[in-house]
Order: sequence, then structure tokens, then C-alpha cells
Amino acid sequence: MTVDWTPFRWPATWTDPSALSLLRGTAIDYLLVDKGPEFESVRSLARQQGFQVADPAALPAGVSLVKGEWAGVLMSRGAGGGASAGPTGVPWVNSNGWAVRLAGALHPSTAVWVQTPPAENARIAPDSYLITMSDSASHGGRWVIALDAPFAAGLAAQRPESIAAWKKLCDVAAFFAGHKEWAGYQPQAVVGVVSDYTGDHEFFGGELLNLLSRAGQHYRILLRDKVSEASLQGLRAVIYADTAPASPALRSRILTFVQAGGMLIAGPKWGGVSTPPLPAEDHPRFALHAVGKGRIALAKEEQADPYVWANDSVVLVSHRHDLVRFWNGGATGSFYTVSPDRKRAVVHLLFYSNRGPDAASVRVVGRYRSARISTADLPAARSVEMVSQQDAVEVHLPQVSQYVALELEV
Repeated sequence: MTVDWTPFRWPATWTDPSALSLLRGTAIDYLLVDKGPEFESVRSLARQQGFQVADPAALPAGVSLVKGEWAGVLMSRGAGGGASAGPTGVPWVNSNGWAVRLAGALHPSTAVWVQTPPAENARIAPDSYLITMSDSASHGGRWVIALDAPFAAGLAAQRPESIAAWKKLCDVAAFFAGHKEWAGYQPQAVVGVVSDYTGDHEFFGGELLNLLSRAGQHYRILLRDKVSEASLQGLRAVIYADTAPASPALRSRILTFVQAGGMLIAGPKWGGVSTPPLPAEDHPRFALHAVGKGRIALAKEEQADPYVWANDSVVLVSHRHDLVRFWNGGATGSFYTVSPDRKRAVVHLLFYSNRGPDAASVRVVGRYRSARISTADLPAARSVEMVSQQDAVEVHLPQVSQYVALELEV
């Protein structure tokens, strides 16, 4: 069983132990406090009050650390210093969800903490904290809460606007701490990504997961030495991301999947294919071959750009198989999970802009009879309008915050 703490990086300017009053009654229960003697009274009182206290440089046993990025829309700079993201530019979304999932797959017996402190001298909008925390927590991790200097100073001075922002942040921590059962739900996927995710394959495999998420593709992480027939069930395609050849056993297992109707997307080192390319399905970067009931898409050149591979993969598989689609959502992300008995689902909806949408809609593949939503500011689940389709449901959201838990029942 993994540890399940909510960690907080104690600000370097908080030497007065009275600041612990801000944490009482919250979900925060693990404090990372500097070793200096000026914090001895803080450490002592924190332990008396039941907090776990540790040196920031020493991770507790049972925790894997991910060095992440501040979640949200990354604003690129345009001509004259203007921002190019938005309706006339492509918003680049930073998310740590893929890294949380990968760390969990590589180290399944540990909890995953995401370390993403604010940039030095930064002043960050309160809602930016909410999306950074929700982005990690919705994928099963815990962000190590870290405050920018103005926020920490405002809390120490008990400024009303800082206290209000702190309450919102604590509400998000409490929301996820109150839904620990979601950690046992299984991710739904269209494609499986096979790699050992280490050494020469670490960057390409990880970045492929990151970019598939940005493209709205739902994936399953398949460790190369642990691929089984069961792990391929329900997938439309498999991406073999490594340049090292597959073992004979793995190759046979994937080819069986393809012959039954699946698709394999692989590089040239996958090896020869007995059937000729299909001229009618020519692609500028992949040669498609019919194998049994399925297809093999072999890259014409060695992989170079994971961005191109991710987007080509989505097109090769086809958007008609998308599990989640948004309308009027802006910069969005989703993580679709189902309970072990398959009677309930939670689709974590993330809106990475500065605020949540006014009237977004979302389509989710699956047959469900009811839909409810909950958010950190309104944690009690409430029913929402749902329209049933042949093999999916469409849910119309009211005005919501940047994170929504969409709960569905069969």
C-alpha cells in the first residue's frame, strides 16, 4: 500500500511557528521544512500537532519524485512582446499528468509527488495554483505545494486576498484527499505505447506520452517486458516506440493483436512485413500494410520528432475512435477512468486557461444512465444534463472551475 500524504514546502520566510495555524483543519499533513536552526520551533510544534516533518532534500520511503512543469497554457511571445497563444496562435499546454502516470507505471508500489516550485520572483494568479494541483492529483499524483514569495508574504500578513486564495488551494487538496477510491480506477485507452522508457528510449517514450495527451489521445502505458495479451485488450492500436527490436515473444504477441484487427505503428527497426504496402493508403511518413484483419504502419525513416509521431499516430488511428471530445472548452485535457466493477466512471476534465468555461460540452464514449459533476469549490456531486447517443453520452456543463470530476454510472 502506498503512502498518501499531501505535501507542503514550508516557505523560507516563515520562521514563526504561529503560521502552522494556516494548516490546521486542511488536508496538508506532510511538511518539508529547511534544516536551519531558525526553523527548530516550527519543526517541534508541527510534530506536536501531528504533522509529518522532513528535510526537503530527503524523500520519505515509498515516494517517487517527478520534476514537473507549472501546469497551464504556456504563452509564447509574439512580435513586439505580445502573446501569441489564443485564437490566433496555438496554445501550448504544460501538464504533468503523463509524468505522474509513467512514474506510477515504473514504480507501482510508490506514491508520486510532483515538484514544481514557482519561478523565482514570480507572482502567480491564484487559479494557476488550482490547475497545477488538479493536474497532478487527477492523474493520481500529489503536487508538493509551494508558494511564490508574494503569496507567502501575504499569508504571513493575513491579507484577505491571500487568505481567500489559500482557502481555494486547500479546498482542492481536501477534494482529492476525499476521493482516494479513484486511485483504484483503471485508465481507458485507445492506443497502447510500448517502451522500456529508460536510457536511449527515455526521452522519446516520455515525450510521446506527453504529446499524445496534448493531442487528446487516451493511451495505456505498456512496459516492454510486461506486455501481455490482457494488457492489449480493448485497444485500437499499439505504438512500438523503441528503436531496439522487439523480442520474439513480444513481436509474436503484437502481431497476434494486429491479425485480430488492431493496428501497429512502429519504426523501420521493427523489421520486415510479409505483405506489400497498400498504395491506396499511402502516407507521407508511413507505409501501411494489411496483416490479417489489421494494419501495420511502418515509418519510412527513423523516428526523429515525437511531436510528428504523436500527431501522425492520432490521424492513423482516426479521431472517430476518440473517447472524449470537447466543445467550447478552450485548452482542455481529460483522464478517463473506470471502476474495477465497470459500473462507474470518472472522467477528470481539465481546463488549462485562466478560468473555467461558461458553457462547455463533453462527449464520452460509453453507455451510461446518469451523470454528475463535482468540483473543489462545490464538492457535493450534482446532476447535469446528459444526452444519450448510440454508444456515448454528451454532457452539457454549467459554468465550472478549471477542474471538473464527471462521474458516470451505468
